[in-house]
Amino acid sequence: MARLKHYQRDLIKELFSDEPGYVLDFNNRTFAEFFEDHFEINIYADAFSEKGTSKFNRLLAFIDLSPPHLVVEALILLWKRKNAERDAEIETAAMRCGMDDWTGNPEYVAALQENAAIEDTPFHKLIDEIASLPSHTILPHLSRVSAEWTLDTVEREFQRAFEGVEKDPEAAVTAACSMLEGVCKSILDSRRIEKPKSMDIKSLYKAAREPLGLAPDKDGVPNEIEADVRTVLSGLANVVQGIGALRTHSGTAHGRERGFRRLDPRIARLSVSAALAVSLFLIETWEKRFPEDKLQR
Repeated sequence: MARLKHYQRDLIKELFSDEPGYVLDFNNRTFAEFFEDHFEINIYADAFSEKGTSKFNRLLAFIDLSPPHLVVEALILLWKRKNAERDAEIETAAMRCGMDDWTGNPEYVAALQENAAIEDTPFHKLIDEIASLPSHTILPHLSRVSAEWTLDTVEREFQRAFEGVEKDPEAAVTAACSMLEGVCKSILDSRRIEKPKSMDIKSLYKAAREPLGLAPDKDGVPNEIEADVRTVLSGLANVVQGIGALRTHSGTAHGRERGFRRLDPRIARLSVSAALAVSLFLIETWEKRFPEDKLQR
């Protein structure tokens, strides 16, 4: 996620929203096509309406849900669209240099280029600042699937877990487990499968993996790696159970008594990373096995 400062958001509004709620010259159709063509997402999905339903608010939601490199890419594309006529004029004037035409005068071209450089300076400074923001190495893909499948709460729980590892490792473990629970519940809801009576993460994971064909005893993998895949899938069940147990014993879900011994951040980091890996694997399998689900949610 790209966490922008207030002045950066104000600058984006100044650069790309001449009228409240609008983004450049986009209408609803062209705005949707812009994000479909360049990022393969539905900008009108519920995940992008949290700040409001206007085009500019959806752009801000996209920025909040996306890693810095995608935000930079989107803003550069918007900047090029905004300045398409200006840049075309400069290019045409430069091509006319040497011709008997005042628009091809080198001094005129230099003036155009100088004015463009002045206009571009605040934008380039903004891009440099956003590009330098930290981004988790796995977050970009999570951003894509969470936005496309309207799983914004899943990414929010991961961000909360990832950011709290050092300062509040117990809360990080709790958030990581909540992220896994959210993925499992979403799968069961989309498949219209009744949730287990026990809503602990172990039971939810066991119920969710069945429609995905991920139980260790399932067939459908090449013979040469069958045993290896079964071992990995069995290991995932142990990882999920361990994350749930750690949340129960060390997390924040049940309060902290006096003299509580803090969890080592490296254990919390391991739990968060493991929960993310399992969540992504479940989502990717769900995405591949039931692509129609995201159209229903």
